[in-house]
Amino acid sequence: MKHRSTHRPVGILYPIQDLGAGGAARAISVECALAGAKKIYIANIEREQGEELVKLLKEKTKAEAEFIMWDHAIDIPEDTDILSNATSVGLYPHTDQKPNINYDTVTETMVVTDVIFNDPHSLFLQEAEKRGAKTVNGLGMLVNQGALNFTMWTGVEAPVEVMTETLRKEFGL
Repeated sequence: MKHRSTHRPVGILYPIQDLGAGGAARAISVECALAGAKKIYIANIEREQGEELVKLLKEKTKAEAEFIMWDHAIDIPEDTDILSNATSVGLYPHTDQKPNINYDTVTETMVVTDVIFNDPHSLFLQEAEKRGAKTVNGLGMLVNQGALNFTMWTGVEAPVEVMTETLRKEFGL
């Protein structure tokens, strides 16, 4: 297995693996592509939805995109730098579940993210941590969605720091 450096030039994104092809995966994939991701893998259990997202990425961005049929425990491509769970697998009350992937293909050179915020320390992230990957939970997404809605409804800038600290306390982080 070839070793890749964990030090990357600032502003350059490398291959992304998104698990899922729904709204969260679409937002993550498109934003990563617009930010300069070279390649994005989309794994999904529904072929049509996954291929639709790949088509969108190919037509509207400069990123290469590839669909992976997710009907078994998939291997994460070796060149993946960011692995993102954009599914609801692991969301309360199903905190005992994790995405069906070959966790032995997750490496210490990857950054692994999970949109799940409840439990913020999901089994998916725990498995990635066991393999040395840097992990990021879904708390930031939850806070920013709430902040945006707060501002839209009230016309007042949301107290993001207060919201973040309140959720950290609530989730025991």
